[in-house]
Amino acid sequence: MLVCIIAIAVAGIVLMLDAGEAQTAVIRKDGAVLRQVQLNSDQDFLVDNVHIQVRGGAIRFAESDCPGQECVHAGFLQRPGSSMACLPNRISISVLGQSEVDAIAE
Repeated sequence: MLVCIIAIAVAGIVLMLDAGEAQTAVIRKDGAVLRQVQLNSDQDFLVDNVHIQVRGGAIRFAESDCPGQECVHAGFLQRPGSSMACLPNRISISVLGQSEVDAIAE
């Protein structure tokens, strides 16, 4: 019985990790949308002094002039609903897309 419960829990975690594939990310500054980015093509661009990079369906802050570099060290985002921010530069990235987990939960 305990083995079945553990197996179901592990399967649920695996499903959540593979939940949905993001298609678009939104870049905002001070809450205003600056740009929507398709994640299906690799690209690099600047928003003010922040270098943003899209690779393999994921997006990240590649370089920033902010102290601490927390945004750069955060790595890539790719799951729908995930977001990160470079607070000193007031720039945020949010990944859009339909999550398969949401469809299952409904």
